[in-house]
Amino acid sequence: MAWHDHRHRGRPSAIHSKANAARMLAWLARPRPKDGRLMAATATLLPPPGLTTESLPGPWGLRSYRQYLATRFGAQHIRKLCLHAGFSCPNIDGSRGQGGCVFCNNAGFVPKGRELPDLRQQWDRGRSALRRRHRRVDGFIAYFQAFSNTHGPLDRLRRLLAPLPQDLPECVGVSISTRPDCLDEAVLEVIADLAQRCFVTLELGLQSDRDRVLRLVRRGHAAACFDDAVQRAAARDIELCAHVMLGLPGEGEDAPERLGRHLAALPVRSIKIHNLHIMRHTALERPFLRGALADLDRHRYAAMVVRLIRHLRPDQYLQRVIADAPDDILLSAPWCHDKQGFLAELRDLLQAAPEPIEQ
Repeated sequence: MAWHDHRHRGRPSAIHSKANAARMLAWLARPRPKDGRLMAATATLLPPPGLTTESLPGPWGLRSYRQYLATRFGAQHIRKLCLHAGFSCPNIDGSRGQGGCVFCNNAGFVPKGRELPDLRQQWDRGRSALRRRHRRVDGFIAYFQAFSNTHGPLDRLRRLLAPLPQDLPECVGVSISTRPDCLDEAVLEVIADLAQRCFVTLELGLQSDRDRVLRLVRRGHAAACFDDAVQRAAARDIELCAHVMLGLPGEGEDAPERLGRHLAALPVRSIKIHNLHIMRHTALERPFLRGALADLDRHRYAAMVVRLIRHLRPDQYLQRVIADAPDDILLSAPWCHDKQGFLAELRDLLQAAPEPIEQ
């Protein structure tokens, strides 16, 4: 996700001012609340080494994860490389449910070709593709994205993670996407062991903070399950990313504010915000084609993202604010493909928005 705005080159901006940066550093250094809002593992949210008033981004949407990685890895250009480890999902294989979440079609983010080649083959192809796409790449994070990557026998997870990062050339870290109900203590121990060897991020799907919405979309777990998984992982110093969706049916008009407050109260380092788009071969396809489910408008979604961001803490970063899907399975309007146009609109809204909500 790129947030570069060349319109401000060569002239001061309130968003990038040292005063704002100093204010955020002071916020980070403040005494932590004792009411449990940030819970046990707030130590994992201290600024990374090298964070200064010059390197800290401003208090708005320019807090991109790319900036965080550049600070974390000493100004290196680090890219995430998607890998498919062959795991399934408890909401698909019958362990928790059948048919998956109503919005889910994993073909929307399985690596190109939707095949399952050898992990090293995926890695080498991905490195080449990312180097063709970007002028500079100094290292890669192995990103296990598709399905639930801790759902399966523990030995399988151990075998997957044991040779990392050393067996993958130029690998500087690992990102593991999974569900909060697939994280028992033994799984967390394996991930914590990996975190002793390299940079690790554990990505957990919340989607909605309302249990009735989670039931409606067939998530198979409650919001409290997510909160509990976050606290147990953070207690082991595992860095966390939360995944939420805007536009889910039944979530209510105040969903952005609720989700922002919910995430701000948890030891989560980064956030992915996902627009609800309708894909073929999902449970939402029929009601959408019948006209029973409205498509999410780009401008409305941008305003919702701003409202959510206003409630985040200054030490939380955005990994994603928009997601797309391949044309052959996307039923929603294709505005999600114009990511740079959306980011420009979002940037303008953020700059025009009032001050962030005090946490």
